[in-house]
Amino acid sequence: MSMLKNHFVTSVRTLIKYKGYSLINIAGLGIGIATATLIFLFVQDELGYDRHNEKFDRIYRVYLKGKIQDNEIYGAISNAPIGPAMVQEIPVVEHYTRIFTFAGEPVVRFGEKSFVEKKFYYVDSSFFYVFTTSVVRGDRSTFLTRPETLVLSEETAIKYFGDEDPTGKILEVGENRQAFEVVGVVKGFPENSHFSFDILAAGSTIFNNQNQFWISNNNYTYIVVQEGANINELQDQISAMVRKYVGPQMQQFIGVSLEEMEEAGQHYGYFLQPLKDIHLRSDLQFEIEPGGSMATVLIFSIIAIFIIIIAAINFMNLATARSSVRAHEVGIRKVVGSDRWLLIRQFLSESAIISFIGLLLAIGLVELVLPVFNQFTAKTLSLALFDNFLLLPVLLFIWIIVGLVSGAYPAFFLASFQPVKVLKGNLKTGMKTSTLRSILVVFQFAITIMLFISTFVVFRQMDFLNRKELGFERDNLVVISRAHILRDKTEAFRQEVMKVPGVTHAAYSNTTPGGTFGNTAFVPEGQGAEHTHAINFMITEEEFFDTYKLQLKEGRWFSRKTPSDSFAIVVNEATVKALGFENPLQHRVTLVGNDIQPLQIIGVVKDFHYESLHQTIKPLVIAHLSEDYWALSIRLQPELKAEVLSAIENIWKEFTNDQTIQMNFLEDTLAQQYRSEKSTGLIFSGFSLLAIFIASIGLLGPTSFSADQRTREVGIRKVMGAEITKIMALFMKEIMWLVLIATLIAWPLSYFFMKDWLQHFAFRIGLGPVIFVASTLLAFLIAIFTVSYRTYAAAAANPAESLRHE
Repeated sequence: MSMLKNHFVTSVRTLIKYKGYSLINIAGLGIGIATATLIFLFVQDELGYDRHNEKFDRIYRVYLKGKIQDNEIYGAISNAPIGPAMVQEIPVVEHYTRIFTFAGEPVVRFGEKSFVEKKFYYVDSSFFYVFTTSVVRGDRSTFLTRPETLVLSEETAIKYFGDEDPTGKILEVGENRQAFEVVGVVKGFPENSHFSFDILAAGSTIFNNQNQFWISNNNYTYIVVQEGANINELQDQISAMVRKYVGPQMQQFIGVSLEEMEEAGQHYGYFLQPLKDIHLRSDLQFEIEPGGSMATVLIFSIIAIFIIIIAAINFMNLATARSSVRAHEVGIRKVVGSDRWLLIRQFLSESAIISFIGLLLAIGLVELVLPVFNQFTAKTLSLALFDNFLLLPVLLFIWIIVGLVSGAYPAFFLASFQPVKVLKGNLKTGMKTSTLRSILVVFQFAITIMLFISTFVVFRQMDFLNRKELGFERDNLVVISRAHILRDKTEAFRQEVMKVPGVTHAAYSNTTPGGTFGNTAFVPEGQGAEHTHAINFMITEEEFFDTYKLQLKEGRWFSRKTPSDSFAIVVNEATVKALGFENPLQHRVTLVGNDIQPLQIIGVVKDFHYESLHQTIKPLVIAHLSEDYWALSIRLQPELKAEVLSAIENIWKEFTNDQTIQMNFLEDTLAQQYRSEKSTGLIFSGFSLLAIFIASIGLLGPTSFSADQRTREVGIRKVMGAEITKIMALFMKEIMWLVLIATLIAWPLSYFFMKDWLQHFAFRIGLGPVIFVASTLLAFLIAIFTVSYRTYAAAAANPAESLRHE
């Protein structure tokens, strides 16, 4: 016990004696561990999605995968009858539930209170047998078993009813104020769920609940399978079900059988996606909420490991850098009888104390930075050391690794000094004598350069997305959602909006760029069913062309003066190419499964990016078949935005009896498509800044070691007439070579990783040499700046003092 106390007291005295190096070491360790902790919390949250569900490993989502002509369909959606059929016909399927999300963000009222509910879903009563949530009020067994009943999340219940018991009370839903009875209140899903809800309504209320149309996909289906179920066999059974039910309907409505489709290289089917894969591994369209990225999780995990390694390397380098200072201490201790293992224990004690203080500093830094980190990542992470069963063991493990493992090398290095050589000053000199130290510096800078390259690539890609021409003008466009509630007042509302000074155009449509585009089956007139194409579809009107400032390639746009335009369509260039038309204005197409007359193509617009730049421009048919409008797009003059928006909001309230308006700038909506990438870029930037700091600290070690060991050499060179700049260049040359070697390692690795990341975008920047050269130059500048400080002090010292050194 006295030995431990002695080690502790001696270690503390040493830390105080060399307080400058101690502070640098502690700061480097603290920042490194704090960064790794933040990444650990982020990764743990991402990997923990949906694991609150008791049947997590047995829940699967049914998704659609098909190819009709050249159009591929990958959607998280499915048809309404497949869930019930699977439970009835496949024994290993225990439960199913469906989620219908097309409620259109209805207004829900209770007395004087009214709210637009964005997360209002119709679900089957079996929802609570598939997904796990705690019941606050009501009987789970009776939830949503009757039409026109609701279950509220706890937060939603408080919003409408305060502390009162809401069960049995009536909420009015939608414009027709349909009465729904509240039958229960449950805890909402945790934030790390692939979707969340505020209000769940009984699916038996709506017609689609009983829909038997197998080739109409408008809901999300989840199933629970028995433990130990063979998923491959289950998938075969689903494929047989598709042939049994989908095949006849495909033949009836499209005129082609599944066998004929497959012979033509096409396919159509439903597949199973594990619940655990939805958030990080799903690249399907029509997700309920945007997902994450496994690539981001892996990259951040690697960064965390690298930063811990860099911090440990810095610790080793700084400890060995003081070897010349502590050599005499070691020599004297050995002369007076201290053995090697006693010295090793002493130095390990110092390492453990420094790393423990660094750990405490890291915990404080995480608490300080976590709110900002949450803002960037759109999460609510917390440092719950005793609630998170993994965090504390991980931090202790890091402490042991950094404190003991990284402290072992300098401990054994210092304890190995021979007292005779030490006291005579015969230690090896020069940084070149330590191959290990050089390797560590190369490793540090390779990681730093890779971080720089990654950051530059992410930000250049985001800048490219922001600047790329979309084929329409996105600026100064504001979109009012829920325009369908205007009903027969749509035109009157538009006319009033057009009177507002600063409004130049306004147009209705069933969706807008960046929104959801459904697809519909079309067949060119005169061709057989085998030429059916699934093409994205949009309904709009005459003013849309000028509102969005589209570009016409040939033909014309819709006109109210031409009544026949109700049976006309405008297509994009991708549609012309897909259909193989040389003279598109001479063709008509038939809408499959609809009795309306063939639709005449009257115009072709130049391709525009109506979906995100993650995807190629797909065929699009624009029609004016009905007035089923959900959005009103308004173009504003840029200098009058605030006044115009206020005036539009007042008009809306007049037409909708004071309902809250949902109005957003289109450019903000489009930016949300790249929210994940933007967040990744910001985090990369933060990590790059930390890498700069940590790498700079890391250079202090080998530079100081080299400067201390070569003090006499510097003095001799100055006596012989060498200039300070040349002496500094001599020191820097060694570091520069190491940075150059790090560059040769970092460039190919960075190219591989970032090329893979860019593959997620259909439109992307090239990985030109400028990014790589700039990253290396930045690393060189950091090295020069860091090395200059220490080497200048050595080179500028009085040569008389230098010659007396050692």
